[in-house]
Amino acid sequence: MAETGFSPEEIENFKKLFDIFDKDNSGAIDVSDMEEVMEKLGKDPAQARSYLDEIDPNHDAKINFNEFLNMLASLENGLGETPEASQDAVQAENKVLDFLQLLEEYRAKCESEGNYNEAKKAQLKYDELKKKETIRQLQQMREAQEKELHSLEEAQNTQLEDFNKAWDGYMAEYEATAYKSLEKLKEKHIQEYQELMEKVTAEAQKKVKHSKELLALRNKQQVLAKQKSYEEAEKIKEKADQLEEIEDQKNEAIVKKIIEAKEKKLRQQQQMALTALLKRIQRDRNEQNKHREMDSKRLTMRNRNIVNSLIIKQNAEAKKNLQQVKESLGDVKKTMKSISNG
Repeated sequence: MAETGFSPEEIENFKKLFDIFDKDNSGAIDVSDMEEVMEKLGKDPAQARSYLDEIDPNHDAKINFNEFLNMLASLENGLGETPEASQDAVQAENKVLDFLQLLEEYRAKCESEGNYNEAKKAQLKYDELKKKETIRQLQQMREAQEKELHSLEEAQNTQLEDFNKAWDGYMAEYEATAYKSLEKLKEKHIQEYQELMEKVTAEAQKKVKHSKELLALRNKQQVLAKQKSYEEAEKIKEKADQLEEIEDQKNEAIVKKIIEAKEKKLRQQQQMALTALLKRIQRDRNEQNKHREMDSKRLTMRNRNIVNSLIIKQNAEAKKNLQQVKESLGDVKKTMKSISNG
C-alpha cells in the first residue's frame, strides 16, 4: 500500500466510508456506484464518468481503495498549499466539498445505525477538513488581494516616477531657455555699450575745441615760418605746443567725464534690465515649482484614495467571501438533510 500519511485508525474509517459505495463488495467503486453517489450528492449522474477520469489514474473505469486513499491524501496535501503551489486549486475545492458530503453521509449512516463512536470520528474529520478548507480559501483570497494591492502600488510608483521624470525634463528645458535669455541679453548689452562708446566719443570730440589763443599762436607760427623767421617761429611753436598740451588734457578730461556719465547711465539701465529678467525667471521658476508641488500632492492624494478604496473594497470582499465560504461549506449538511428528507 502506498504511503499516504494516514494513521491505521484513519485508514480503517476511510475503508468503512469506501464500503458504503462499494455496493457489490467488489473492492472497487465503478461507474454505476459513482452514479448513485452523484445522485445522493444532488448532482447529475452523468458526472460520474468525468469524475472517475479525474481521480482514476489507470482509467479502468473503477477506483480501488488504494486509489481512493491516494485521492484523499492528495486532497489533504493540497489543503495546505498556496494557490501558486497548487495548480488544481479549483478542482481541490470541488473535491473537498464532495468529500465533506461523503463524510456527512457516512456520519448520518453511523448515527442512524447507533454507531456513535464512528459518527463522532466522522464529525471530527468533517470539522477538521472544513476548517482547513476555510483557511485555504481565505489564504487564497488574502494572497490575491495582496497581489492586487502590490500591483496597484507598483503602478502608482511607476506613475510617480514618470511624473517626476516629466517635470524634471520640463524644468531642464525651462532652465535652458532662461540661460539663453540671459546670454541674449548679455550680447545685447555688449553691443549697446560698443555703439554708445563710439557715438559718445565722436560727439564729445566734436564739442571740445582749441582756444582762440592757441589758434592765434598757430597762425602766428605759420606766418613767421613763411617770413623765414625761424627762431621766432620756433619760440611761438613751443609756446603753442605747451598750450595745446594743456588744452588737450583738459579736453580729454571733459570727453572722459562725458563718456563716464553716459556709460554709468547705460550700465544702470542694463543692470535694471538684467535684474528684471532675473526676477521674472525666478518668479516663473517658483511658479512652476509651485505647480509641480500642487500636482504632486494631488497625485499622491488621488493614489492614496485609490489605495484606501481598494482596501475598503477588499475588506468588504473578505467579509463577503468569508460568508460565502461558510455558506458553501455549510450547505453540505443542508444538502444531506434535504436528501434524507426526500
